[in-house]
Amino acid sequence: MNLTINAADVQRVLGSAETAITPSRDWLVRHLAMQAETEALKRAQGPNSAPAGAYPIPVRTGKFFGAFGVETRAGSAIVFNASEYARPLHDGFRPYGNPRATPIPARPYFSDALDAVDIDAAHAAWEHRWLGAADWGAMLAGGGA
Repeated sequence: MNLTINAADVQRVLGSAETAITPSRDWLVRHLAMQAETEALKRAQGPNSAPAGAYPIPVRTGKFFGAFGVETRAGSAIVFNASEYARPLHDGFRPYGNPRATPIPARPYFSDALDAVDIDAAHAAWEHRWLGAADWGAMLAGGGA
């Protein structure tokens, strides 16, 4: 299961696509992806003693938790979980395909993680990293270009 953060979409949201510098754009995309992965991991650290269907997802063997990762490419980043049961955990399922079994509810760890990403904090970190705190302060005060 993958969550893709696309640089073109980020630029469209932030505006000024013509003036974006590729390395700074890619840094922002990676920063957003790392935030999304961190938030998804929080939702996959439930106590082992929790019942089936609990959310955050209980850590039983660590296989699901250990299958998270981030892959960056030019202009995009993918947050993923490579475990075979990533989608059923996210979307919910019926155990063993049995229609009479009690369904296990969806635990939308990627959707919830994306909702929890703080784009304002990421943008502020990007400004600090790429524009410099002093330059940004001057721009806010009207002294910069």
